[in-house]
Amino acid sequence: MSDLGLVVQEQSLLDIEAALEHASSQIATYVGDLHGVVDDQTSGWSEDTPSRQAQRTYEAALEASIAELVDCLTQVQAAVAAYREQAHDTEVENVAIIG
Repeated sequence: MSDLGLVVQEQSLLDIEAALEHASSQIATYVGDLHGVVDDQTSGWSEDTPSRQAQRTYEAALEASIAELVDCLTQVQAAVAAYREQAHDTEVENVAIIG
């Protein structure tokens, strides 16, 4: 028989899931706060000026990028959760077979 095996630390996977969720939240909060600062500093700009239009275009592109990043982190978190659940189910099955 082979000596190869896989050891899964459920708590480590839970920690990774929590870290990914926290990172997503922190990114969203940071960017939201940053938008608030920019809005405060540019409140006197008219919507018709090229500067304001460029700022709004950049802001929209940044929002789309941040949404994509957060979505990627959410997908990784879901994959880690699925892996953790599969590992748990495998452990339960193995105990049932041995027991």
